[in-house]
Formats: sequence, structure tokens, C-alpha cells
Amino acid sequence: MRAALLTNILPPYRMPVYHDLAVTPGWRWRFFTNAATEVGRSWRVDSGDLDVEQVRSFSFRRRFAFRRQGDQVVTAYLPLGLLGALRRFEPDVVVSAELGARTLLALLYCRVFGVPLVIWSYHSRVSSSVGGRSLQTFRRLLLSCADAVVGMGAEARRVLSDFGVPSERIFDAPNAHDRDGLEKALADADSGAPRTLQQEGGGREHYREHVALVVGRLVPAKGIEPLFDAWDDLPPSVRGRWTLLFVGDGPLAPRVQSASRSRSTGEIFLIPAVQPEELAAYYGGADLLIFPSLGDPWGLVVNEALACGLPVLCSSRAGCATDLVLPGRNGWIVDPLETPKLTATLLEALDHPDLSRLGECARGTARRFSPERMADGIRRAVTHAAAARPRRAHQAAPAR
Repeated sequence: MRAALLTNILPPYRMPVYHDLAVTPGWRWRFFTNAATEVGRSWRVDSGDLDVEQVRSFSFRRRFAFRRQGDQVVTAYLPLGLLGALRRFEPDVVVSAELGARTLLALLYCRVFGVPLVIWSYHSRVSSSVGGRSLQTFRRLLLSCADAVVGMGAEARRVLSDFGVPSERIFDAPNAHDRDGLEKALADADSGAPRTLQQEGGGREHYREHVALVVGRLVPAKGIEPLFDAWDDLPPSVRGRWTLLFVGDGPLAPRVQSASRSRSTGEIFLIPAVQPEELAAYYGGADLLIFPSLGDPWGLVVNEALACGLPVLCSSRAGCATDLVLPGRNGWIVDPLETPKLTATLLEALDHPDLSRLGECARGTARRFSPERMADGIRRAVTHAAAARPRRAHQAAPAR
């Protein structure tokens, strides 16, 4: 069977899943991308021996509004060369990620040539609500035309059900981090290194007794401002024992730097974004991950932190919260837009007497979310879609 997977880019954290798909016996996968990497990222991506084709695409910027926290601008693509690329490959099944122009073109191809379509949709309840009525109608229409739909976890299943997708056409493929790469990076990392920061002026400042880590793009949708509001309401005696460490880049970097300058030494630090393999040292040197997202479809840093033995204070608005975070066992869940509750939960986490015990449970949770499990969910959706729609004559030929 020849399977086409359509996506924006091949991010480094997704490579183990794609490699697992690529070695499926009797299947040939080709990965069609719109760009080599995401705008604003400095990722190093090695596709190895994957069959990858970058199609001619037109990129443009789109603005999405998030309640209380302003707008977020993202890069969208119109894959002008996609139909021709699919025609040359002649796939037996098409898997298209996201609910936009790429999937609309994929649907057109599939209807013309009688090919089953799998839509890979990983919305959370918050991200799925972004956009007006016309966009919601468009998403619902696309999903109704799919032979199978892949979601990422319990919240994605609820979103897809709300869009009218029958349960028998929904296949779970919970998000997974690069397990082997992270374990290797942890083994290589000096866990003491994150405790020291090289300042611009050349001096070295040490973190406080404990480190609360925030990893990701510094954009409004990541909940940076609500976190600062809650942090400022904490008792000074608690803040005095903790460093709030940000690792990332983005338009709110000056806001974090300003907060760092206005606080006492060691309270708030900012490290510019690092390569994925370098994050292990920061996970290894921290005591708690804070993920105050206002609507991430998932939140892969939560997987990574749990795998490194970090308890997590996670936003209830993140798609991963229900699947990954077990309150009282490996972390906490709270709505970051409810400042008093966020402050109280922060205080509970920062004052917890045994974070290491929660960290042991965290490792066990992360082990259940493997690249193999994610790839298997996609394979099951493809198998279902291929069985649901009559196969074309040439599909009986051996995979080339």
C-alpha cells in the first residue's frame, strides 16, 4: 500500500513516529511538506532515509485572537503543487494533517481518484473554537468527508465528537515525544549545568534553591501574562526560594527580560531557545514544569518533562491535560485565566514537601505515550479508511 502523509513541516520531535510508520511491512510512505522548517524556529531536522517531497507552496500570515491575551500570528500555507505531487505518487490512502487548505485539496484529489482520506486533527476544545462560524462550518464539512479521523487523546476525541464525527471513525494517536533522543540527551547532560546562567555582561549568577521551568514560544497564547499575575501574588517567602526560568524566544521575550530586571537577583531568568536535545539539561536541573497555555492542541513539553521526572503544573486549557496530568500524583491542573486559583495552585506546588515522589509517577505516565503507540493509531486509521472505501485496481499491485 502506498500512503501519502501531508503536513507543514517535519519537526524533530515527530521524526520517531514517521520513522516507525516508514518501516510498516508492505507499506510505502511518502511525506509531503510545505516547508523545510517552521518560521521563527532554529530546529535542525534530519529526515534520514524518509521519502520526503517538499511541494511548491505559498505562505501567508494569519492572526488568531485569544481571550484576554491578544492575538497570535501563525504561518499558513497554500500548497499549490500538492495535486500534481499526489498525482505523480498515486497513493492508495492520503493522510492530511490540520483542517485547512491542504486538507481541502487532499479531499479534492481523493474524490476525483477514488482514494480514501484520513484527516489528522489535533485540536483542543480551546483551539477548535478559534475562528468564526464560517470556519467552524468548513471544519465540520471537511471532517464529515473523511473516511477516518486521527485525534490526539481524550480531549481531541471530545472535540471531534462535537464536530459530528462518529466514534467508529475516530482513532486515538496520543502525542509522543522523542523518547530515545531525550533519554540519550539526559544521559549526556550535566544535570548541574542549568543551575548556572551566563549573563550578557560576563558574570555568572546562580539560580535559587528550586527552579520552576517554563519552556516554549514566548507568545500570548502560552499564558505568560497570567503566570506573571499569579507569580506576583505569591508570598515573598515562597518566591525567595524559587527561580522562574523561561527557555524560549518570541515577541514576549522583552516582557520576560523586563520582569527579570525588576525583580531581585535570581527570581526570573530567560534563556533563549535551544535545540531540542539541549532541553534535557534544563529538565534535569529543574524541580517543576509550569505549562500555563491558553489553548495548545497538546503540549509536548509536558510529555518531555514527565519523562524527565518533573511534576507538572498544567493548564486545563491544554489538550494534553486530561491524558497526561494526574492531580495529586504527578502534578496539578488549573485554568490560568482564573488568577486566584492559579496562585493557590502555584503555592501548593511550590510548597509541596515531596516533589520527587510525584516525579517518579511522572516517569511512569510518560512511558505510556510512546512514538510506537502514536504511529499505531495512525496505521489503524489508515487500515480502516482503506477498508471503508473500494480500492482502485492498481492498489492490488505490490508496494513499490
